[in-house]
Amino acid sequence: MKGHWAPTAVVWALTAIAGAAVAVAAARPDRPGLFALALAASVVVTFCVQLLSAVREGFVLRLMVTTLGALALLAVASLVSLVLP
Repeated sequence: MKGHWAPTAVVWALTAIAGAAVAVAAARPDRPGLFALALAASVVVTFCVQLLSAVREGFVLRLMVTTLGALALLAVASLVSLVLP
């Protein structure tokens, strides 16, 4: 399974960028919906990227880790956005 985690890092990077953009640019009342939209987009991107990699071994594990990592990143971004004015 070594070397198959690059797509996971790509999705996490995109999720972190989306979370930071929502936390900084969105108005406070709009943030929860936009965080949910960012999570939905990261789940779709996760499936697309993992299917395009065409590696069968560990597919479900990579999907689970990538999706839960994206959820954790957006949870942190959401908590940070509570502190921001």
